[in-house]
Amino acid sequence: MPSLIYKRSDGTEKTLEFGSKPLIVGRLSGSEIQVHDAFISRVHCGISYANNQFTLKDLGSTNGTYRNGARVFEGNLSAGDKIQVGNTTLIFEIDSASRNGILRQIPQLAGPPRPVTPAPPPPPPPPPSVANHTAEVKFPSPPPPPPPGATKK
Repeated sequence: MPSLIYKRSDGTEKTLEFGSKPLIVGRLSGSEIQVHDAFISRVHCGISYANNQFTLKDLGSTNGTYRNGARVFEGNLSAGDKIQVGNTTLIFEIDSASRNGILRQIPQLAGPPRPVTPAPPPPPPPPPSVANHTAEVKFPSPPPPPPPGATKK
C-alpha cells in the first residue's frame, strides 16, 4: 500500500502509512499532518487511500476544504491538485516510481507591511443651535400657609 510523504514548508518531511482511518490534517498536535494556521480547524480534513485512489474528505471544518479553488466535502485527488485549508496551500503529487502520495506544504506568503498612517482627527462638534439650548423653568411657589389661628373666609 502506498504511503503519504508530507513535505513541510520548512524543508522537513514525514512519511505516513495509510491505515483504516484517514490521515488527519489539522491544528491538533495529535494530527498526522499538523499545520500551524489559526484558520484551520483542530481536525480539518482527512486523506485516505483505498481502491488505488487517494481521497480528500472535509471533516466538518469551520472554514471549509478547497481543491483547485472549489469547496469539496469529499473527492478523489489527482496529481497536481491544490488543497486549500485556511491560509495554507498543500500541493498533492504522486511519485511515479513508488506510487506514494506526496503532500507538499507551500510556504505562506506574507504581504508587504503597509505603512501606518495616523487616523484623521475627529470632526469638530456642530455649532450650537437654539435646539441645543435649554432654559431653567421656574414654577410658581405655593402660597404660604395661613398663620395659626387665622379663620377661613
